[in-house]
Amino acid sequence: MGSVTRTPMFARLGILAALAVIAVVAIVVVAGGGEGSGGSKGGATPALAESALKGIPQSGLTLGSPKAPVTMVEFADLQCPFCAEYHRNVFPELLDRYVRTGKVRLELRLLRFLGPDSDRLARVAAAAAERNRMWQFVGLAYQRQGRENSGYATDGFINGLAADAGLKQTDAGAAAERMVRADEQAARSAGIESTPSFLIGPTGGPFTRFQPSSLTPDAFIPEIQKELRG
Repeated sequence: MGSVTRTPMFARLGILAALAVIAVVAIVVVAGGGEGSGGSKGGATPALAESALKGIPQSGLTLGSPKAPVTMVEFADLQCPFCAEYHRNVFPELLDRYVRTGKVRLELRLLRFLGPDSDRLARVAAAAAERNRMWQFVGLAYQRQGRENSGYATDGFINGLAADAGLKQTDAGAAAERMVRADEQAARSAGIESTPSFLIGPTGGPFTRFQPSSLTPDAFIPEIQKELRG
């Protein structure tokens, strides 16, 4: 998985946070058919992104019933290929088997240690969370993910994601920056050193670290079942 040592990860986080404030105080994304709008890379159509989540409660960074007995927290960088692999290979089964049935609630914490594309994507995803559309945005971002640090997350690309996620307008400025910084602090507090990383426990806590042996459903299901048994 996207394993990195603690020093590079959090050194990069600090640099990117500073650049976000100095260079790009606010990005306003307005839906309007930018690059990637309506794209179909990897089957990433707006209709598929919407139908996968239909009927599931979504609030900010969380997905699933607030009454679910178990919560799993994911720390992810939207530019990380291993995070995209988890979203393709594991997330759909967990969504249908546990989240849709009200057994598990998911929470996503956004990190941005890989580079500037990570920063731009994380802040717009955080802004989408304020409108309860983050999970649609994230699903499309993973399906259309470009080569790491290639500069693919242009204004046009992000505008297309936002439009297809159902966002007419969203401001990835100061409020979004605060949200991402809070996620970074949560990662530091939990000792997170790689993405994707996971915490799991009863809803409301306490949570424990859980690092699956592989990015397959079989590596997650036993841990979830153990938590459901209490």
